[in-house]
Amino acid sequence: MADPRLASELSLFELLSKPVAAALGLFYLLGFLVVASYLSRYGVSSFAALQLQYLIAGIWALGPPVLFASLVHAERRFGERAAPDLKGRFNWRRVIISSAASGIPSSLLLILLAVIPNVSESMTWGMGIRLFLFFWAIVSCAQLFWISWQADAKKESWWMNRSHAAPFYLSALLMIVLCYTVWFSVRIYPLIPFSLGGGKPLTVAFLEGEKKMPDEIEKVDRSSKRSIPYKLLLATDKSFVVMSPSGKERSMEISRESVAGVVVLTEN
Repeated sequence: MADPRLASELSLFELLSKPVAAALGLFYLLGFLVVASYLSRYGVSSFAALQLQYLIAGIWALGPPVLFASLVHAERRFGERAAPDLKGRFNWRRVIISSAASGIPSSLLLILLAVIPNVSESMTWGMGIRLFLFFWAIVSCAQLFWISWQADAKKESWWMNRSHAAPFYLSALLMIVLCYTVWFSVRIYPLIPFSLGGGKPLTVAFLEGEKKMPDEIEKVDRSSKRSIPYKLLLATDKSFVVMSPSGKERSMEISRESVAGVVVLTEN
């Protein structure tokens, strides 16, 4: 006889596995678009089938609006139970509970984002406002699409129905997410530290071993076995891609076999 507890756990696992897999796939696809758009500015392409960097970039890009939407939904459900509406009276209890339920987690999230090195120093008011507007547009379109998709056939309206409104909101959502992805890859992704999966280049120097480094790699001086500082854009199993110090070049690829080691330098 099957264990009811085990059957319940398996059922829960099957219920959660599909949404989690879909979310990871969405994060990965969006992260690929972010990284590809960012690297294309330097004439670099990376089409590896499996890269953890894509997933991390997708989480950075779509994670905050998803958390924001989840917070809004959870706060609404909690407020409806904790402080039901009172006919003819202003619901002060709902206002207080809603403010605390949404304000405290939002403040903690903003504090965590603010302590990330380089992000708070480089973020401007204009960038913050645009980021909020993108979040608001994404969450609003997603909510309108879901409401229209779940709308009762007997209560449908011109702006909330499954046949016409839902496809429209879905198309708008996809276009907004695409625009947000391109903007994020240009404005926000380069501010996130490389060590956290972001696009802010590391400053590195290459070391020469017994084998002489290629002439394309500039040294501090002729007798030195260390190169000048380079900005690292991408590291693969076979090569390093760095910004070119020449004004006429965007990037250069250095084979791992041509250098003996890499030194990560501190930022000024």
